Amino acid sequence: MTLSTSRRLRPSLLLEMVHLLRPFWKAIVGATAAGAIGGIAMAWLLSIINTSINTSVSVSGLMAFAVLAVLSLAGQSLAGIGNSIIGQKIVARLRQQICGRILSAPLATIETAKAHRLLAVLNNDVEKVAEFAHHFAGYAAALAVVVGCLVYLFLLSPVVLAFALGLVALGAWLNHVAMSVWVVRFEEARKLEDTLQKHYRGIIEGAKELRLNRMRRRFLERQKVIPLTERIAGLNARAFAIFWGADTLSIALLLGMIGAILAARPHLGIGNDAITGFIIVMLFAKGPVEELAGALPVFSQAQVAFRRISALSVEFRNAAPSSEPLTVQAPVFMRDIALRNIRHSRVPDQASAFTLEVPGLTILRGEVVFVVGGNGSGKTTLIKILLGLYQPESGTLLLDGRPVAAEALEAYRQLFSAVFADYHLFEDIVAAPGAMERANAWLHRLDLAHLVNLEAGRFSTVDLSTGQRKRLALLHAILEDREILVFDEWAADQDPGYRKLFYTTILPELRRAGRTVIVVSHDDRYFDVADRVVHMEGGRIVAIVPGHSVRADAPRHLAVP
Repeated sequence: MTLSTSRRLRPSLLLEMVHLLRPFWKAIVGATAAGAIGGIAMAWLLSIINTSINTSVSVSGLMAFAVLAVLSLAGQSLAGIGNSIIGQKIVARLRQQICGRILSAPLATIETAKAHRLLAVLNNDVEKVAEFAHHFAGYAAALAVVVGCLVYLFLLSPVVLAFALGLVALGAWLNHVAMSVWVVRFEEARKLEDTLQKHYRGIIEGAKELRLNRMRRRFLERQKVIPLTERIAGLNARAFAIFWGADTLSIALLLGMIGAILAARPHLGIGNDAITGFIIVMLFAKGPVEELAGALPVFSQAQVAFRRISALSVEFRNAAPSSEPLTVQAPVFMRDIALRNIRHSRVPDQASAFTLEVPGLTILRGEVVFVVGGNGSGKTTLIKILLGLYQPESGTLLLDGRPVAAEALEAYRQLFSAVFADYHLFEDIVAAPGAMERANAWLHRLDLAHLVNLEAGRFSTVDLSTGQRKRLALLHAILEDREILVFDEWAADQDPGYRKLFYTTILPELRRAGRTVIVVSHDDRYFDVADRVVHMEGGRIVAIVPGHSVRADAPRHLAVP
């Protein structure tokens, strides 16, 4: 992140934090007040203890001691419980906001952000904020005790308060200097976490390939994972070493200050009760002060994490389309969907980027259209634009002759069900009433009933072969009862029998049911099933021909009629 980018994000970071905390401000104020009362009571309790050292304790003094002890414990307990609950609610809200923004962001933004970066934010960064939130109650109570002790010292003697404030100021400056150094290490370590997440995905998702290639496995482990994890560990270790060095020096300053006061007490002109009160308070406050000092690296890591979360949130908020309610209805599809003068680049503003150019394409209601072409010809990009998942740089997407505006894309997408080549198989079935009976029928038809059951609206297992999982994905698409179905290389992982069932039985059935079907395919022996076949090459449509006219030995380069 550049300096200018960091500066631009600072107001956004503040706004994100205010937005996150706003729903809990009353509870935060209440918990903070309880902690402050507990801290003041504890300081008052110290004053009674200090007074009782030099004089006898009266009954009223004992009663005051008991009341203040109960008040201090109750205040700190309420503050602890309240801040713990608030902290967990904040973390839950943070997770909900991040997931919500990812879910509402355009597909291109998510693909640009990369899965490993999103996982690093959802896992590492949120956990760092959660760690700080989990311990926030203790930090708040410790701060209240320290403030109460300073108030007591003021009442005891302005002179000893001046010593205490000097010590606090010196310790704060020391920690500020140290913090400015260790935060840089935490920032650098956090940046490396994104790359580590990418290697984690490679280890898990590439498990089969890595076991077939020992050299690649050793390279990933020894040249990537080990150096990277050691680099992250080294940065964090140096950051914590700086912290503990500063913490040790702070304790040395405290002890040195107590020694200096003891040595200079004959010349200070203050009573013994002030001297003993100062020493008692400083020794008592040592624990809370150390707890607050220990919060600094945790706070620094949480700050770094929240900055990354804020940057991602702002990025996704700026890219997200206008939100629409979940009850949004799909528009009426009467005649056709069409593309006009489409131009779209995978990597904009680069001369070498892949560019899709489609002067015109119309898909008629109720027809079966095959989209064919070699790898990298633009088939999937074309499909994503047709589905409204990509917004092209120029050109128009039309529904029944009317342009689909950006704010209407969410409703437009509800016309489609799709099984992509890189599909994700969900366990839960989200479909219209009566879908369970149909699902059981389709499980039998797809020869999956002996492997998969429906339990409380979800598949009992999705741990199946590639072809079987893809058949479950087909079942999902059919049960959604959408007007338009899209299958991207669905048959590529199927046995010949299921491939034939798909092309010669299921697709004609969908056509007879009035569904519009778009199929990305390489199975030229079944091209005659299609009403039309769209041939693509180099990001352009080179031919659109009737399906029955295409033979397996047909020429590859055909003119667009």
